[in-house]
Amino acid sequence: MGVHDGHIGGMLSSAYNAPNAEIVGIVEPNDKLYEKACRGREIPRFPSLDDMIADASPELIIEGLNHREKLELVEKAAQAGAHLLLDKPLCLNFEHFERMEDAVKQSGIKVSMWFTSRDYAPFVKLREHILAGDLGELVSFISTHPHKLGKGHPDWYFDPDTYTGVFHDLACHGVDQILWLSGAEFTGVHALASTKKYAGTTLVDHIQASFQLSDGSGALVTADWLTPEDSPSFGDTRFIIMGTEGSAHLRAYAGDHLLIVSNKKGVLEPSFDDVPNRPFVKEMIESIERGEEPFIPTKDVFAVARACLMAQESAKQGGAFLRI
Repeated sequence: MGVHDGHIGGMLSSAYNAPNAEIVGIVEPNDKLYEKACRGREIPRFPSLDDMIADASPELIIEGLNHREKLELVEKAAQAGAHLLLDKPLCLNFEHFERMEDAVKQSGIKVSMWFTSRDYAPFVKLREHILAGDLGELVSFISTHPHKLGKGHPDWYFDPDTYTGVFHDLACHGVDQILWLSGAEFTGVHALASTKKYAGTTLVDHIQASFQLSDGSGALVTADWLTPEDSPSFGDTRFIIMGTEGSAHLRAYAGDHLLIVSNKKGVLEPSFDDVPNRPFVKEMIESIERGEEPFIPTKDVFAVARACLMAQESAKQGGAFLRI
């Protein structure tokens, strides 16, 4: 449903590579984007989501929509009983979040998200060491998410009625990483925002949020549109974890590197060569057929979005501490 935004190219590749999947239809008004998405295949094209649901009866829908368009997809998919693999972020605002949550709960569909860092080798390797106890009990997280806006981003990023906000858009990866690595819930947040690079526009270009977690740990997460255009990478993510038995310093997407210092194992700089790519769509279909939650479960998708939206709301309130 839609191939005009986000990471739909990678999502389609995962679907095309899944031996247990068949693409039964595409909804996309742009002719060139539709042809590009087909990749030389003969795939039915439908004028609307309603038409695709009625005629092709999809069991799983993936999407490449703008943030405002996602609500209609989720509500109609839930009504039809079609499961969803969504690109980040989940939604535009709190109103859309609540309507999505209600629709999914009433229907019982599975909703997963294209949180690619759960499949990215440095994070996979970091989690292995955490589960092995090399860091002990996790105490503190610092996760940064710089990004360059670039010329390829559409004008609607400057439209608050279509764009959800920098933190929900970019830092959702970091919030998901913390949720995945710690197993703790986000219970409170205060955040601060600024607009420096894009002053005079509606685009907030930097937010930093401090989260309280249910296990007593804390997390500082940042998101910004400040990466220089000449940067060879879209961003340069850093992730620092302090635990009772060790620490981890991770750099990703602009030169991958992981440094672990552990009381148990000393100084480690793990290799990533043994980390395979995860077949997201194949695995999601298998989990649905077993009646199980996918690798990135529905509850995590909504927990991440809730925490991000609360952080943006705190920033709007000048840094007020908000319970999650």
